[in-house]
Amino acid sequence: MFQVRRLPNAGTAVLTATLVVVMLALPALLNSYYLTLAVSAGLWAYLSLCWNLSGGYAGLFSFGHTAFFAAGAYTSTLLYTELAVSPWLGMFAGAGMGALLALIIAVLAVRYRIRGMYFSLATVAVVEILRPVLDTWSSVGGSTGILLPLLNSPGNMLFTQRAYYYYVIVGLVAVAILVTWMIARSRLGYYAIAIREDETAAEVSGVPSARVKRQMLAISAALTAIGGTFYAQFYLFIQPEIVLGWDPQMQMILGTMVGGPGTVAGPVVGSLAFSILTEVLQLLPIGWSPEIAAIVMRLIWGVVLVAVMLYLPGGLLGMSIHARKRAPVARA
Repeated sequence: MFQVRRLPNAGTAVLTATLVVVMLALPALLNSYYLTLAVSAGLWAYLSLCWNLSGGYAGLFSFGHTAFFAAGAYTSTLLYTELAVSPWLGMFAGAGMGALLALIIAVLAVRYRIRGMYFSLATVAVVEILRPVLDTWSSVGGSTGILLPLLNSPGNMLFTQRAYYYYVIVGLVAVAILVTWMIARSRLGYYAIAIREDETAAEVSGVPSARVKRQMLAISAALTAIGGTFYAQFYLFIQPEIVLGWDPQMQMILGTMVGGPGTVAGPVVGSLAFSILTEVLQLLPIGWSPEIAAIVMRLIWGVVLVAVMLYLPGGLLGMSIHARKRAPVARA
């Protein structure tokens, strides 16, 4: 008699090592266009991992993570342009700004018992408050934004070769996965999931919901702000309309919800799947203007998000895990 089991640790290690080798060798196999797409997909996967910590694990469904994204982008960029501080250091200052903003939001949310849909609306309000502030603040470029120089300066996170950006974003994704894995297996992660499932019952059981919310949102915001720094250094341009726009926020949410909220690898799977789908749709010979194509893409994003929330709440990875649990055990 026997039963089918998971791959042993040795098999998992071989698969992991193979994946690492393929990812490290990828820049040599791609041209500049597809390498840029790979970097962009990596950035959205990273940001989805960040959003997953608050939205997927703690149930803090935020529509305002672009505020943290903008905090990181503007803080590190201004430190670089005004004080010549390397973005390698400035990104930690940006992470601190993002975490501080998140703590303010979390404290107010707990103080006034803002939960669920009302918390989501409150995060939208934060973004809408920040947008006119940045638009009219001449010291940070106003609505014109800030343009960074095209230089080959590795010490300032500026490269003329896309491959180096690729390796940086792969490193950030690896760090975000590690942080998620550690939190998921810690008391903080268990508390966050309990709050997500039933906050009132969790509080009755002794879970310090206010502290857990602050910590999860602050960690998520700090990591998101680091993503803002990478965005600024990669695209060499930041503007309120872009960094506080709806597109980055939707990418974060879609990557998490499609891949599997509350899972370690789900946001990566969802982001990569959606990046591939987006690129395929853009390559179709339909003949739409860029404006019409952008509107259609947003409509598709909305339809996919609603469909996933209604019919696939566990995402692709959640569906796979559920299917494995229900699969009959092979016997002989």
